[in-house]
Amino acid sequence: MNNYRILTVISAIFYVAVGISAPLISLYLESLGASYTEISLILTSVVVTMLLMSTVWGRLSDRLGRRKPLLIGGLFGLAVAYLLLSQAGSGAMAWAARILEGASVAAFATLSLALMGDALQGSEQRGRRMGIYRGLGSFAFAIGAVTGGRLADAYSISFSLMLCAAFYLIAGLVALALDDRPVLAAAVAEPAKAQPTRERRELPLVFLAGVFLWMAAHMASTSMWPNYMAANGYSNTTISSLWGLAAFIEMPAMYLAGIISDVIGRAAVLAAGGFLIALVQIGYLTLVQVLPALLGVQVIRGFGFGSYTTTAMTFTAEAGGQQTRGGRSGVFNTIGSAGQLTGTFISGFIVQGFGFSALYMITTVLALSSAFCFLVLRRQGKTNQ
Repeated sequence: MNNYRILTVISAIFYVAVGISAPLISLYLESLGASYTEISLILTSVVVTMLLMSTVWGRLSDRLGRRKPLLIGGLFGLAVAYLLLSQAGSGAMAWAARILEGASVAAFATLSLALMGDALQGSEQRGRRMGIYRGLGSFAFAIGAVTGGRLADAYSISFSLMLCAAFYLIAGLVALALDDRPVLAAAVAEPAKAQPTRERRELPLVFLAGVFLWMAAHMASTSMWPNYMAANGYSNTTISSLWGLAAFIEMPAMYLAGIISDVIGRAAVLAAGGFLIALVQIGYLTLVQVLPALLGVQVIRGFGFGSYTTTAMTFTAEAGGQQTRGGRSGVFNTIGSAGQLTGTFISGFIVQGFGFSALYMITTVLALSSAFCFLVLRRQGKTNQ
């Protein structure tokens, strides 16, 4: 089995665990006695850790010429973090476990993207294949989200988090089958031969600005979304099912986005992702008490998330050569984490001080700003056709 298939399996297992935990984390922290502001601080510390560690993991992998050991370490670290989180008796204990989670997620996100870029190097259908890889992850996320909410209602949120630890452990064991010898060979090659071209070796600043703004909008919205739904009378099962619906849509959305971006370029599809997520925020603001309409909003969210995510990952994976791909992936994840940090940090304070309506008005503006950045990227001709 080649690295592309192994990474796809690992990603699917990883996102089952993410799907189980994502709709439940803020509710779990609230059950431990944390206020909305404290929830934001805990979530923010996770993202700060990711921001600090993403570039470190990427550059370290380039220097070592090895990605596999660091990737495996990240997955095993996640297993330990979620085992500790499931047994937390206070917000402080949960906080410590989530910091370990942040460092481990940074390792997985950075190194899996770099390894996938290595596996797809030379392919003329990078967008399509990245769409399949990431789309299957979203399908697995959907299964986890729907299952996690039901398990939380039937047993407890703690039980669901213990299940996450088991999935991360399994993913780490599967990662033992990866082969990163081609990366090692590239690292020891002569620099002049290893980098025959300077074309788009750096990620454009306007692309990174769009990544920052999109992630800020997305995280500000989603970090408080379960609490917003709960405040409007929705159960854990309904909240997880709505989240799962969007994730189910992401799979075909990512596949289609990959095909389209291979044809018309990456920036146009990135811009579409920004506009669609802005529309989602308006839907949350105006249709929260109309469940049938929320189903439609979640479908749009699936297409918006899919359009942005798979295309941004492909754009990043195409930057630089094998020798420097870890570092580029680290920069991408660092900027994305900075956006997550901003969105997560402001969300709780906005809700605490001004309410949920103010939050979703601000996320609308952020999403539209990201779309503008990607339109500028298209005008600059920085897409990889």
